[in-house]
Amino acid sequence: MQQKLKQLTQIESYITPRRVTIVGGGGMMGRLFAKQLSAMGHDITILESNDWQRAEQLLGNADLVLLSVPIEYTVDVVRSAAKYITPTTALADITSIKVPIVDAMLNYHSGPVLGLHPMFGPSVESFSSQNVVVCPGRHSEAFQWLLDLIETKGGKLIFSTPSEHDQIMVVVQAIRQFSTFSFGLFLTNEKIDIDRSWDFSSPSYRQELEKVGRLFAQSAPLIVDIMLATKERREAIAKLATTYNRLALLVMQEDRETLIHELQTAQDFFKKYLYCLHRDFF
Repeated sequence: MQQKLKQLTQIESYITPRRVTIVGGGGMMGRLFAKQLSAMGHDITILESNDWQRAEQLLGNADLVLLSVPIEYTVDVVRSAAKYITPTTALADITSIKVPIVDAMLNYHSGPVLGLHPMFGPSVESFSSQNVVVCPGRHSEAFQWLLDLIETKGGKLIFSTPSEHDQIMVVVQAIRQFSTFSFGLFLTNEKIDIDRSWDFSSPSYRQELEKVGRLFAQSAPLIVDIMLATKERREAIAKLATTYNRLALLVMQEDRETLIHELQTAQDFFKKYLYCLHRDFF
């Protein structure tokens, strides 16, 4: 342990300070990145929506411009920021959609481009034990210091194309959040006594309540924007709702045999992924 700490200290001592401007750095995720980068000795400035009159000053000398703004505004912000940054400035984003945003950065900026998606909320204290998806765009070597920083702080880098990222996020993010949102809204509408249900809860039920709590602790517009972000996400959510309705109809019809068949079909599918689930389900 002491040897590892010594190695980390040596790494930190050799870091070249960079000038980093975080667009949207006043938000929770922007503040998290600002804190982590500042702790490593980098010079951090923030550009918020009321700072664009100073955009040339805040962006023109930056080594890295990091975009941390709502999905619906990101492409417009890319277009605006590109007017002020130099061809050698590294441009990256930390939004949860990658194809249109990486494409926009490549189209509007001739220099280094990288798409990042932190797979965690802004409530975490550091990158330790957290996944960060990395979607290379252009001149990835310009971002190596940033990726090294994330790994030095205990983060895990997952490399992906923007297209693969967006396809997987349909299930990992949009579908999961819709399902959790639906369960939480059901509990709300039925006026369930959450405290009392906790007294009777099993570990799995507590996990479900904790997921609901984490989701509802986030910004409502952010949650909705994640679900609505792409046509693929909206269509997948509609398919999930159709599945709910079909299974609910089977329950109402007391169609035991069909329900057993549906469950066994899913069991057969998940047997292939037992090594990922780390559960003795089957």
